[in-house]
Formats: sequence, C-alpha cells, structure tokens
Amino acid sequence: MAAQAPSAPRKLFREEAQTGAVNCPSCGGPIELHGFGAVEQVNCPYCGSELAPQDSGDLQIVQAAQRARRESALPLHARGSFPASDGKSKPEEFEIIGIMWRECRVDGVVYPWQEFLLYNPYIGYRYLMFTMTDGSWAIGQTLDGAPQLETGMGHRKVSFAKEKFKHFQTSVAIVSYVEGEFPWQARVGDQAVTHDFVKPPFSMSIEEAATEAGQDVNFTKMRHIEGAEVWAAFKLPGAPPRTSGVAMIQPNPYQQGRALTWILLAVMLVAWLIAGIVYVDGRSNEVVVSESNLSVTDTISEEVEIGTKGELTTVEFDFKASGLSNAWAYAEVMLISQESENAVGFGATAEEWHGSSGGESWREGDQSPSVTVGKIPGGKYTLQITPSAGQQGAGSVAPAGLKLGYTLRQNVVLGRYIVLPFFIIFGFPIFFWLLGRLYEGRRWSNSDYVSSSDG
Repeated sequence: MAAQAPSAPRKLFREEAQTGAVNCPSCGGPIELHGFGAVEQVNCPYCGSELAPQDSGDLQIVQAAQRARRESALPLHARGSFPASDGKSKPEEFEIIGIMWRECRVDGVVYPWQEFLLYNPYIGYRYLMFTMTDGSWAIGQTLDGAPQLETGMGHRKVSFAKEKFKHFQTSVAIVSYVEGEFPWQARVGDQAVTHDFVKPPFSMSIEEAATEAGQDVNFTKMRHIEGAEVWAAFKLPGAPPRTSGVAMIQPNPYQQGRALTWILLAVMLVAWLIAGIVYVDGRSNEVVVSESNLSVTDTISEEVEIGTKGELTTVEFDFKASGLSNAWAYAEVMLISQESENAVGFGATAEEWHGSSGGESWREGDQSPSVTVGKIPGGKYTLQITPSAGQQGAGSVAPAGLKLGYTLRQNVVLGRYIVLPFFIIFGFPIFFWLLGRLYEGRRWSNSDYVSSSDG
C-alpha cells in the first residue's frame, strides 16, 4: 500500500492583511485594514457587524448586525503624535484603528467612557481613554509583567517597578459599542471586572474577564493627559470637551512643586531669623522712668524725653501691684506732648482673684501687666500716672499694704513684628496643604472609599 503524502503544516499565523480598501460583506461599506497580521476582529464602523480577516486579506462575516453609529470624541483612523514613552525620543505617531465604548453602573448611575486603540506597526499598541462624565483623558499601554499585591492591614495597594498604587475602585465594565480593528475578540456586551489603583497622575488597572479557556487577566498602566494635548496631537480644530470635577488620576495642582515649596520655606525661615536678630539688636529697650514702692495715693507728673524728634518710637509701660488679694489696681497713663499738646493715653490693670468651687480651688489674674504702644513721635512729654484700686466686697477701697511700681521704656521690641511674619511664612504652605486635602477629598468622593482624602 502506497504511503500517504504528508499533509501541509497548519499555519500558526495568517498572512498579513493588505492595506487596500475592503468592502464590508454585510453592508458594503468601505473598510481599510491597518493592524496587519495582529488583527483578530474587525467591527464595521457603519453597520457594526463582526468580521474576521481571512488569509487573503478579505473579510468574512462572523456576526451580522445593524446598529446606529455613535459619534465618538475622536474619529476612527485619525493620526496623532504623542511624546515617546521614554521621554527622550522624538514624538511617536499612532493611528486610531479601534474605538470601544464601555460603561459601569454604580448605585443605579451609568458612568460611560470611550477607549481608543492606537497603533504604530513599529511600536505596537497604546490606549487612549476619554471619560465622558468628567471630560478627562488618559493614555497608556499594557504591562510586560504583573503588579504585586501589597500585604498588610489598611488600604489595598499594588506595586510595580518600585511604585505603589492605592486601590481606588472595583467595578464591572461592560462594552456598549465597538468599531474598527482589534487584536482580540471585542463584542458588545463583553464584561470584565476592573480593579483600578491610583498614584496620580498614573493608574494601574487590573482587568479580569471570563473566556472559554478560563480567566483572562490584563494589566494596564495609564497616565493622565490634558484634553488640549490630545487636540494638539491630532491637530483637531476647536477645543476639547470641557472638564468637570476631579478625575481619578488628575494631578493635584496644590501638591505639585512641593519640593520647591519646602526649599522656599527654609529660605524664608532663615531670612526671618536673620531679620529678627537684626531687629532685636536694633532696639535699645531704654528705661525712661522707673518708680517702685508707691502707694495708691501717689501720683506721678514729670517731664520726660522720648525717642528722637522727627522719628517714631515704641514705648512699653510695666505696671506692678503687690499685695493684691481678691482685689484690683489700675494705672491711668497720659503722655502729653509739650510741643503739640497732643496726648496719648492708655491704662494697665493688675488684679488677683481666688476662691473655691465644687471643692476645687482656683486662682486667676495678672499682678504685673505690660502695655506696649507704638508710633509715638519723638520729643518732650509730660508723663502723668494716676493710680486707683479696689477690693472684693469693699468697692473702691484699696487693700491694706498695697504697693505699686511703674517702669516706662522706649525703643522696645514689638513682638508682633517677629511673630506675625512667622505665621505668614507658615500660613501659605498650610493653606495650600488644606486646599490639597480638599482636592483629594473631591477625588476620592468618586471612589469605593468616600471618606478617604489622602489619595
């Protein structure tokens, strides 16, 4: 019996498809293939029929369909140039060969988005995503490896290439519309469980889909991109769709340049410290008049010279009252200019109160108050100090043994000139930190962790 001739080996890959126009065998619409041998399925942009490329380059019907064409944010077969993934090479040009609309449903609300399959025969595939609910864009590609799930308590995280991503949400993504070419079987109604992890402006997506062969898992890393960049890449007229709210991986503007902020803060603190030292060293804190061991009946009226004529200075009045017990003492001070007869008046109150309430004793009051007055014109003044005192249960009767003391100083340090700049310097970083927290709160309000605000 003659031996049978060996059969031809089975082709592992079909021949590359031709780039010429092919008519849809279902509706007759012109279709041009762009993905070459990698294309597994073509969805007619006109009727929606599912087509499979043959070895000859022709198309055969897998499933005929008639559906209304949807107007996507970007047209099929548009070409755009994006910065190279390595950040060094010249921009890379891609063509949109496939468009897919997907959606998820959360608490009865549908959240749709559009995915554009970008292709360059020398580079491969990229994914451009447009979120219709907030107008945000993201671009990325599948990963060569798999991220590692971080173990431990608290927020779920994954790590990849020494970067950690925090879990944002898990949802079921459903395909609602397809057109163009895909290197996988893409059909309306396909579902996948998506786990989104974020580290703005990047995200890590893990998709799990059931197939005939089992479970299919894909890992995709995306990067936020502004709509204006997309429009410029494709040289489109007009403006991109308006954005609203805070997108999942939209960069936090209040957290950008934080390193520079801390450097500027350190520089400003050094400048504040030097200025403070110079300011304190420049104050003489000179005593103009000082009296002690005076009684409440002793008044003061004397001529003093304050500061330098034609310049402003700061004075501090220290009042001390010893021997107060549930009593008060008050000093009324007047500085009367001998030149203009204008008067500057102020007062200081010393007091001491004590008692018990509910079995616990208490004490309050200040027996040595100080009053600081700024912008006093330099010149000769008449200083008048008139004291008064009183005690609990005795009205304005001064307590026995009350002794008063006064000290008037000029060219003293004003604490507000030191403290206020300090709070201003720290106020701006704190203010922007609070704005950043509010921004993150808006971001995470759309996640599975509504109460989180740390992104």
